[in-house]
Amino acid sequence: MARLFIGMLVGVALAAGGLFAWSRKDACFDRCGADTRCEAGRCVASAKLVATAPAPPKVERRRRRAAPSGNSSGNETTPAAAEVQLKPGDDKPLAQGDALGRPEHIDLSQPGPDGRSLEQGDFDAVVHPAEPAINRCIVTALGDAPLETGHIEVAFRVERGGDVGKVRVTAPTILQKNGLTRCVRTIVTGLHFPKSGGANVVTYPFEIR
Repeated sequence: MARLFIGMLVGVALAAGGLFAWSRKDACFDRCGADTRCEAGRCVASAKLVATAPAPPKVERRRRRAAPSGNSSGNETTPAAAEVQLKPGDDKPLAQGDALGRPEHIDLSQPGPDGRSLEQGDFDAVVHPAEPAINRCIVTALGDAPLETGHIEVAFRVERGGDVGKVRVTAPTILQKNGLTRCVRTIVTGLHFPKSGGANVVTYPFEIR
């Protein structure tokens, strides 16, 4: 009798354990499809990783090509190119260009496009497409100089008619020595902005990093 009672208890325990295991394993009754999982009796979509956009490429400095150590016959040698060194003050800011003056008062009572003032979006729409060319001027002026960081400001005056009449560039002295202002002036004076009721003075910063 005792053995029969113990056997019944074991059978009930096994049955209960089987029901418990089945309920944990299949609480959603196999209703969950692909890319879902069962949680608390409900099918929940599984999280997926989303690929992020690649980082923009860095602007690489131009590297000086090492001079050959000798000719094919091995009788003559050519000295390697000397490494560029910064002189005292080469990293100091230097302003070159025109005096820009002050912005003019804009008479908003005038009718037509000449009576409105330009907003930041008006300037950005014209300047942003020209930024790669300005960056090339900076990289060219920098050359092989070991200048790790630097701040450049490109300022210009937009006249009422939309043309750029004056340009002023502030940059490390080493860049100015290598013709940065001359290069930037050629690009900026070719820009044309919408007409407005008065002249505007605009400044755009650039960073060497």
